[in-house]
Amino acid sequence: MDTFTIISIVVLVVYLYYIVRFYLGLTSHSQDISNAKPTVSVVIAARNEEKNLPFLLTALANQTYSPKLYEVIVANDESSDKTATIVEQFTQKWANFKIVNVKNRQLAKSPKKNALTQAIEVAQGEIILSTDADCMVSQYWIEAMVANFTPNVAMVSGFSQTKLKNWEKSKLIQKYEHFDFLLLLAAAAGATSSGKYFSSTGQNIAYRKSAFEKVGGFQKIKHLISGDDVNLMQLFRKAGFKIRFSFIKHSFVQTQPIANFKQFLNQRFRWASNYKWQLLLNPEFFFYLADFILITILPWIVLFTNWPLALILFLARILADLLYLHKSFSIFGIEKKKIKMYGLWFIAQPLYILAVAICGQLEIFRWKR
Repeated sequence: MDTFTIISIVVLVVYLYYIVRFYLGLTSHSQDISNAKPTVSVVIAARNEEKNLPFLLTALANQTYSPKLYEVIVANDESSDKTATIVEQFTQKWANFKIVNVKNRQLAKSPKKNALTQAIEVAQGEIILSTDADCMVSQYWIEAMVANFTPNVAMVSGFSQTKLKNWEKSKLIQKYEHFDFLLLLAAAAGATSSGKYFSSTGQNIAYRKSAFEKVGGFQKIKHLISGDDVNLMQLFRKAGFKIRFSFIKHSFVQTQPIANFKQFLNQRFRWASNYKWQLLLNPEFFFYLADFILITILPWIVLFTNWPLALILFLARILADLLYLHKSFSIFGIEKKKIKMYGLWFIAQPLYILAVAICGQLEIFRWKR
């Protein structure tokens, strides 16, 4: 066999290894539940979120968790709209709601981490629970996320998906985003449950404040423009902390879909900017991402030189993906009809992955102004 063939086979075997490992993680994830009721600080970084914030804050004001045991802290990141006014209205009505007016935004490389840091500094809760201002949570969200904190758990990564009111009538790019995000979260769930702490989302994340302080908060990663979630997870991993994924349905979060293709790419470029830093933070995650890029692109290249090998690569990957999707969709209660998006997603992946990988490393994106 020539070198290129050997490389292709190795890439496939590595990919299948992780798929199997993630699959086993999904099927054997921990069912342990804690009945403890620790104090909780819900922290939210918000900048010009007057349209979304009222819905989230209303949901947080009506949680099943005792109001005496949780507080909601909104970090107003120098908003130029009515964000501060809206939060202040809630603070006047609810004693456990607070506002922190963020300082030094222009001096921070990562505005969101800067805002979250200032909110966490005044947080009184044992557990820090965070979501984004444009997300929606159930009335059981706090209770469900906290239930994952058995004594040995320091961090909990939660499930999130974009909210599409009508799948058939949604824009194609919104369906693509929805499906792509489902795959990312499904992989993160399987990885975390198998002991591979690779990825998480800031839309739904929780951790013990004591553990956050032990790793130095965001101090070691404050120079990275993104990664208040995945990079923080790596700090917890390196410190030897136990991390868990929440499979409790009431803990799931929904977020607003992107409006257009430009917004979608900007978001993915921003997320991908964390890739290069994984070589230092988590070399295995870096290796896994590199393999994923190769398994996405190599078969199309091989197709022009060795079509039988390309066919094997295509079929093996498609079968593995679909089996994993079927299992993860069942676990997270996702409509099976959405798997039909796989064909378009699969065909678009090579160009999409290349664009995201290159532009992400070059930091070709814009943070919310």
